[in-house]
Amino acid sequence: MPAAPPSPIPAGLGQLAGCDPACPDELPDLLARLARLPDPRRRRGRRHPLPYVLAVAACAVLAGAKSLTAIAEWAADASDRLLFCCGAALRDPDRPCRAPSEATVRRVLQRIDGDAFDAAIGGWLTARAAASRAAGQDGHPPIRPVRAAVAVDGKSLRGAIRSDGRCVHLISALRDDGIVLAQREVDAKATRSSHSGHCWTRWT
Repeated sequence: MPAAPPSPIPAGLGQLAGCDPACPDELPDLLARLARLPDPRRRRGRRHPLPYVLAVAACAVLAGAKSLTAIAEWAADASDRLLFCCGAALRDPDRPCRAPSEATVRRVLQRIDGDAFDAAIGGWLTARAAASRAAGQDGHPPIRPVRAAVAVDGKSLRGAIRSDGRCVHLISALRDDGIVLAQREVDAKATRSSHSGHCWTRWT
């Protein structure tokens, strides 16, 4: 009997695919944004804080993980220092940090508010890119404001089928450097284009 294919990562984490891995000093801002999300789990039985589970998943995808199984494997191999930077709770100073299991990661990502999660990840990526650009400037402000192009891209997620048989369709707003500014799920495919050249939609 063939093995079941690994579960793909959800749309919110898909924004991180292909981005550079996060540095430890970038994680506090990510944790702060994830801490604003409502926890969909019951209070009883929670072993890991919600921001910690989500931050571990995000860092794993930034490191190249492409499935929930790969996320759990990355977390199991991560150092205590890295897990602590992701928000691991230290209940016993003499005991190493515990990585969330694949089952925990799966349950959290399946129950989290998808739109709120998308917005948190997109906001962090936007702030991260802005900080990177600012660090690369020579300290002189631009002579005049620079107009940024924003592309609107739609796609259908392969292998993501809802219980009623419908495919999952996403529409994303991206900057010219590929950073996802926002992402939302839509009910059906739609295409539109703008004559300005700064905005377009493409379904793939």
